Amino acid sequence: MTPPLAGIYAALLTPFNTKGEIDPAATEALVAFQIQQGLAGVYVGGSSGEAMAQSIAERADYLRLVAGFAQGQIKLIAHVGAVATDDVLALAAVAADAGYDTISAITPYYYPFSRAEVMAHYSDIAERAALPLVIYNFPAITAGFTLAEMATLLDHPKIIGVKHTSTDMYMLEKIKRRCPNALIYNGYDEMCLAGLVTGADGAIGTTYNFMGDLFVEIERLVKAQQTESARSLQIMANAVIDVLVEVGVMPGSKGLLGIMGIPMGDARRPFRRLTTSDHDRLAAAVQPILDWRTARG
Repeated sequence: MTPPLAGIYAALLTPFNTKGEIDPAATEALVAFQIQQGLAGVYVGGSSGEAMAQSIAERADYLRLVAGFAQGQIKLIAHVGAVATDDVLALAAVAADAGYDTISAITPYYYPFSRAEVMAHYSDIAERAALPLVIYNFPAITAGFTLAEMATLLDHPKIIGVKHTSTDMYMLEKIKRRCPNALIYNGYDEMCLAGLVTGADGAIGTTYNFMGDLFVEIERLVKAQQTESARSLQIMANAVIDVLVEVGVMPGSKGLLGIMGIPMGDARRPFRRLTTSDHDRLAAAVQPILDWRTARG
């Protein structure tokens, strides 16, 4: 049986106005576009949303804003991760009040926390937060989990899954084999197909903000065992991702949404500003996606 929170989720970006403040009108348009793309849900307040460049108050406001515009039309995962456990719990309370389905949290970063401290951090969140928890395994950015650590956490009744942002598909398969009832989300967009074929229940990614419908189709094709057709779409998506990596994923993703008619503003400094040449490259790179979307009707 398909888990109720399975599927493709956009790691929602955050639109800013010319003053660098969160833009409610653009947020409404952005959420509507995610619904239009047929996504299962949105993952709000993560690194793609520039949460680490926002205050706790701004993050709380954005969680409420998105939930208000979603109005039950799409599943909601609130990323509430922070260095301080109390900040996580404060954001988790906001998410519960706003009607989110679950919360997620990155491993505490910057300080060299011991493994015992990290495990206690997650246990505290699971015990004290009202919503169930999806842990976040991102070894390229923070200390990654061992299989034994993930199994210990996933055995907790309120820890329901893991966002696995790693190229290690063997680890993804081992997590699913050890914890078959856990929700496993693939993290890297360029490896979405690999994650789904390996056993992921869904995926959470930045580029799903503007080409999520393509990844929803990849998921459908995998379920229909049409892997070659799915692979051709993954290749199409990766051609866009290649350019994003070169111009900067955060500013480039915002630029692409601007091309699609949703004004996102600039990414917060120290992210770079896009040049005219960057915009031209992004427009050319995304054109095959737009053509594919038009052909589908």
